[in-house]
Amino acid sequence: MTKKSLVGFASLTLALASVLSLPSCQDKAQKSAPATAAEVQATGLPIALVRMDSVTSQYKYAQEVKAALEKDAQEHQMRLQSKGAALQKAAADFERRMRINAFVSAEAQQSEQQKLIRMQQEGEALGAQLSQQLAMKQQLMLEDMMKELRAQLKEYNKDGRYKLVLTQVGDNVLYAEEALDITDDFIKYLNEHYTAGKATAAKADSTSKK
Repeated sequence: MTKKSLVGFASLTLALASVLSLPSCQDKAQKSAPATAAEVQATGLPIALVRMDSVTSQYKYAQEVKAALEKDAQEHQMRLQSKGAALQKAAADFERRMRINAFVSAEAQQSEQQKLIRMQQEGEALGAQLSQQLAMKQQLMLEDMMKELRAQLKEYNKDGRYKLVLTQVGDNVLYAEEALDITDDFIKYLNEHYTAGKATAAKADSTSKK
């Protein structure tokens, strides 16, 4: 898995809720739109909105998860590059020996060719294995992070002021009053209650689960 593919990890297309409810309220006397979360709640809509792109870019847990996965990807890439360099060297040596007719027999030449093929196959198998391991670790670490996110949201909302919290991923929410957006305040709460190193612990747990 390349570093470019890991960027997709930052989108984290996971939601805490996927139901959009926009009740309408008509009044004979025109009133201004609610401007604050308290005013929105007073209208009978105890709903909040969290922008996941901001969470994944500003939440310390998410930043540590991304850094851990990128480090693994770089280490895997170095291993593959080392394998590739060894194969190139062996192939170049084989071609040189071919040019100077250094093989004592056709069988010796064929044996060397088979060795090169095995090296290539081993490199391809290693690449597939490392990619699968990284994908699995990413999945497990994201699951751990989402569990933490839900647990923190429950504490954040322990007074029950919100009955429904929606997540916005891209353009999946067509419209919402700005007063419904609690993203910045929730991220502040998350980071204030985050213990550095949880991503590292999650990484260790993910490795043990493989």
